Amino acid sequence: MCLATVLPQMAQFASEVECVVSDNASSDRTSEVIASYSDRFPIRVFRNEENIGIIANITKSVSELARGEFALVIGDDDALCALAVERILKVLRVHDAPDLVALNVGFLPLDQRPPALAAFGGIQAETKKTLRQSGQDGIFLFEELLEGPCVEFTASYSVVIRRSVWIKYFPSACRDEPFTSVRTTYPHAYVIANAIPGRPVASIPDPAVMIYEMPGNEYSWARYRALNSLIHVTTLLDMYKAHGVPYKILKPYYLYQLTNRGSELGDLLWNRQSAGGVRAAFRFAWMFKQYPVQLLRAVLVAFNHDEAPRILASFFGFMLRMKKFVRSRRE
Repeated sequence: MCLATVLPQMAQFASEVECVVSDNASSDRTSEVIASYSDRFPIRVFRNEENIGIIANITKSVSELARGEFALVIGDDDALCALAVERILKVLRVHDAPDLVALNVGFLPLDQRPPALAAFGGIQAETKKTLRQSGQDGIFLFEELLEGPCVEFTASYSVVIRRSVWIKYFPSACRDEPFTSVRTTYPHAYVIANAIPGRPVASIPDPAVMIYEMPGNEYSWARYRALNSLIHVTTLLDMYKAHGVPYKILKPYYLYQLTNRGSELGDLLWNRQSAGGVRAAFRFAWMFKQYPVQLLRAVLVAFNHDEAPRILASFFGFMLRMKKFVRSRRE
């Protein structure tokens, strides 16, 4: 389905756009699927002799395999929307094209993912759930695109980035241990945080990419979700602040980490399958020591986690119910 949405669009602009596939030692039908398209569309295909990991594969694709001035990375379970390539090229063709183009992303349930034939040429389905809510297009300062706590540029498929900027930070494939830092978890966001604050970027408001969501525990990196969303995203926010993004813009993101991540904090504390563990939970608490009230609320949610000791879950569950009761009486 991914190739069905990508290749027909690129074929219209063959002199300007290339499709690079980096097969990370797949053991499924990847080679067969690629072969079914390669006789109709130009594809540059590379295959790793062994699985080098998701981060090494992404960074290798942009740093070593791609040849274009700009790069868009999408996974094999992602899809381009109809006319996405045309819209992107319209922005990049101008003389003073910015180093970053922010793409909007649509989200639909997994059971709505179409077969390849129905997706040929790009997804045309409409969705109410999108990554960015703003309908503005054009050129903005980077900070103006930080419009809410869900838009922090951690998704590789949400940006088109100039490769010369990327290569300053990833001159070759990053083979460091994945999910141990922002750099080895969100490479695009790492580059953006270091290079883009204070600079002009372009924004395309209509969804260019469609994601068909599946339960979080089904992703290959599911055990790292809590560590990534709590520690690495917070560290990313600190990087933005260190590179000049005003705190008043970032404050909603910091507060979101406390008001919406209690379940992930519970994973660190109680879920033995979750990477990070208690030490990471304490590190997160230390990061937010300046917000004691909001941190306490997050801890209440964490102690009501499904895998928390029953006596703790019962007590803190009662505390949460009392809190809701008191709030409802006030209202």
